[in-house]
Amino acid sequence: MSSKISVFKRQPAWIALIISIALCLWIGSGMLGTEDKKPPEKKASDTALVKVTVERMQATEVTREITLYGRTEPDRMATLRSEVQGKVNAIYVQEGQRVIKGQKLISLDTNDSTNRLAAAKSILKQREVELKAAQSLKEKGYQSQTALAQATANLEMAKADVTANELAISRAEITAPFDGVLNQRFVEVGDLLRDGDKIAEVVDLDPLVISAQVTESNIKGLKLGQAAKGRMVSGDTLQGIIRYISSVSEPGTNTFRIEVAVPNQDYQQIAGMSTELVLPLETSWAVNISPAVMALDEKGNLGVKAVVDEHVKFVPIDIVKSDSEGVWLSGLGQTADVITLGHGFVREGDKVQVEYANEKPQAELNKDM
Repeated sequence: MSSKISVFKRQPAWIALIISIALCLWIGSGMLGTEDKKPPEKKASDTALVKVTVERMQATEVTREITLYGRTEPDRMATLRSEVQGKVNAIYVQEGQRVIKGQKLISLDTNDSTNRLAAAKSILKQREVELKAAQSLKEKGYQSQTALAQATANLEMAKADVTANELAISRAEITAPFDGVLNQRFVEVGDLLRDGDKIAEVVDLDPLVISAQVTESNIKGLKLGQAAKGRMVSGDTLQGIIRYISSVSEPGTNTFRIEVAVPNQDYQQIAGMSTELVLPLETSWAVNISPAVMALDEKGNLGVKAVVDEHVKFVPIDIVKSDSEGVWLSGLGQTADVITLGHGFVREGDKVQVEYANEKPQAELNKDM
């Protein structure tokens, strides 16, 4: 025995090997014991249900609206130009004043045209006498047909000359082409004008026009004569109707121009103001909720979580409109049990414990009845 002990003392590696084997056997026996003592699996029925707060919401008919941003414009605008050459003789209307159709605005000097007209009338009388003489000689056989035709042509030329000078005199009086406002005047008394020179700008502000651009997705919902509301940056509200819808989109934006006509008989509203335009579309059933109860599903769709037969159901929604009272959503039907508290802890299909915030559940209502 002593000889064996001395052998182990001389070879300590054997001692380490034996100790290692003993440790492995001890650890292995403990793991087997653990496997034999696994805790019993919990049944699904033993798991506590998540408690959520539900509010029963009733839908109401809400008109879907689109909001556009445009600007006010005059109904008509005309730039008056000189049609004859002459000096500005008098100005009758100042900038900013209202005018009516046919009202005299500016007059030009007509002395030269008056003299030309007098000369043209004298020549006209002469041509009339010459034609009568030519006709008399032709009847007696002393005048050729060619001479008679020449006398007739001279008479017509004289008439045209008289008409041209009378027209020049009438064009020396610049009048308003329609009811409106003299927005700008480009001349002063004493200015010498040539044909085509700008004289004044007249605008018509009744009706006032609001122009805006509508997207491709909304253009089909609009029609001529449809009511519209506008809010100007000044805070004034406007009521009008759609009078024009473009049949061709803008090449760069693929949007369609529309015009809304707003009555403006007193000319209180002016053109060039930025305006928010609200256009009503179709009416649908919608529920008013707080944006806080909306959620996203696994695919990123926006919706709300409702309870149907004690189970969570994710309902994709469509935002009809939003205002200070909240968000109006369609797609929930006329009645919906919407989860207002706890929707972040449940998923579609989960069974939940329901607590109604605003009324008794339908089952309890049936019992009461």
